[in-house]
Amino acid sequence: MQRLYSVDGLVRIVLVIGLAGIAAEGAAQQAAPGVVVITAGDEATSGASIRLDGKPAGSVPLRETLVPGRHLVQVGKRGFVTFSKWVDLESGQVLKIPVILRPQEAKTGSLLVTADVTGLPVFIDGQQRGATPLVLDGLEVGEHLVEIRSPGDGYKPFAKTVMITANQRVTLDASIRIAPDLGSLRVITNVPGAIISLDGADIGVSPAAKGGLTPGEHVVIARAPGYEPVEQTVMVVAGRERVASIRFTTTSTDVARILVRANVPDASIAIDGEEYGAPPVTIEPAELGTHTIVVRAPGYREVRRTCSVGRARDCEVYAELSPLGVPVRIETNVPAAQLFVDGELLGPIPWEGDLSPGSHRIEVRAEGYHAHTEQVRLEKSMTVRVIQVILSPTSVPVSGEVRDKQAERDDALRNTVTHAGAPVPVGVAALDFSAGWPWLASLDLRTGLTKFLDIGIWVGTFGRLTDVAITTKAGWRVSNNFSVGGDLQVGGGVGPAQRDLMGNSHPANNFFISLDAIFSLHFPPRGALSIWMAMDFNSDRWDFADRNSDIVVASSRQNVVRGRLGGSLEIVVTRKWNVWVEVEGIVAGDRRRVLGDVFGGGRPDSKIYAQLGATFKFGSTKEDRR
Repeated sequence: MQRLYSVDGLVRIVLVIGLAGIAAEGAAQQAAPGVVVITAGDEATSGASIRLDGKPAGSVPLRETLVPGRHLVQVGKRGFVTFSKWVDLESGQVLKIPVILRPQEAKTGSLLVTADVTGLPVFIDGQQRGATPLVLDGLEVGEHLVEIRSPGDGYKPFAKTVMITANQRVTLDASIRIAPDLGSLRVITNVPGAIISLDGADIGVSPAAKGGLTPGEHVVIARAPGYEPVEQTVMVVAGRERVASIRFTTTSTDVARILVRANVPDASIAIDGEEYGAPPVTIEPAELGTHTIVVRAPGYREVRRTCSVGRARDCEVYAELSPLGVPVRIETNVPAAQLFVDGELLGPIPWEGDLSPGSHRIEVRAEGYHAHTEQVRLEKSMTVRVIQVILSPTSVPVSGEVRDKQAERDDALRNTVTHAGAPVPVGVAALDFSAGWPWLASLDLRTGLTKFLDIGIWVGTFGRLTDVAITTKAGWRVSNNFSVGGDLQVGGGVGPAQRDLMGNSHPANNFFISLDAIFSLHFPPRGALSIWMAMDFNSDRWDFADRNSDIVVASSRQNVVRGRLGGSLEIVVTRKWNVWVEVEGIVAGDRRRVLGDVFGGGRPDSKIYAQLGATFKFGSTKEDRR
């Protein structure tokens, strides 16, 4: 609901706002900074690098002055575990932090090997390390080949590659004993070292054995350098071991080769432990026999293959490397904060998990704190990427944010113009002073209510009438350089009464409603150019046709509807002061009798009006008061 305010009331409002601003500035100046002193607890820590709130600050020892509040202290040195601690610094406090860095430990894991037969030898990467059951501590992180070799008939060999992770134990349970309803096969050849495959899969070199086979027919193929492959079908019987003897008789003269390709162009290829560079790799002629091929690339899982080369058989390997996710840990100083990655909510912080390599938008939000957003690029790596975010309260911003908010307030004040389609910003007030015709003097005070609405009070006089109106403008800043809006004015006024020769009193008063449609071009921070089209309704009481005459026109009230077209140019002089000029003309409707012959001479209403004025701006933005 709108109300009219007196000039005395307006002066009181301005004084209250000014006193509140002075009190707020005095309270802010009373907060004294604190001091953080970081010292070394031993010789190893001396000279270590220091980061305060994520920014480099020097080396140990260090004495640093900081604003009161919560701060992150980090001390790091190559070969040592990084020291990280959140501290709460009070006004005027001297906080001493002694630091001792711990050496980094080797990254190892543990392996537990069990089997359904005890006492069998266990080989790790080809070396015997004990017998089942076996616990091995201190294994290096990475892949390891675990083998349990068959002790004889009724048992089957076991081999499996396991991945050891830091500070974790991997359990491996092996089945060695052959079940009674299964059979086994042993293959011997007349050429030592021949490659034996069973049902399309290599099982080793001659003599080769395979247990746990289903009873029935199986296809055995034997390959040896210099000989054509030999294929033979054998019958496996449940609970028994079948022995197959294969003889090579036909020699081969074909030249064999090794061809290795991969889906990652910058991968590296090792064949039998020797590095051959990036794919594709071709070896021709290749040495006959079995070869081990390893394909590696940073950020991808390693691929290991074995293949056999014979005179009639090439070794062709295509390695499909799968990318590894980048391990990420995100920390913050607010326990209830939420993490958003690329616009998707991932959960509360601290958060730890894998993200795909590439660029990601990290956003951290918490109620009562300014949101933090940053773009990070993750490279393929096995090392955990730690991202630490410091959120600042909206009510107590850090010094950098104080400067940002002050700059935002300065921009809001500087870019405020009162005649444009856009409303006055929230928290900003603007006071217009002007002189011209028909209003010899006028005063207009406006302040923003919302982003799209402001409200104000206007007072104008030319002696014969003094008008007061409530004004409200609804508008939209479409872009940085264009705005549209509508301004509504409702008010009325009174003037001095006149007496005729008969002593009768003739009052002067009026009532009016105006509605303006405004279109503006903004030139921040220089000003704005606006034009408007308006409709006015005026109801005037003025009984005298001539100010210098005692002749009285018959008492009557003039009601008139008029169309008005106008424009203004506003120029920003300083952050708080604008100057402006506006010109208007009546394009439809009658002349207003009350505006005629104001200065004598019998002149009618001119229908052309102009004002020259200045604007004083004050207040704060909505963000400053949060």
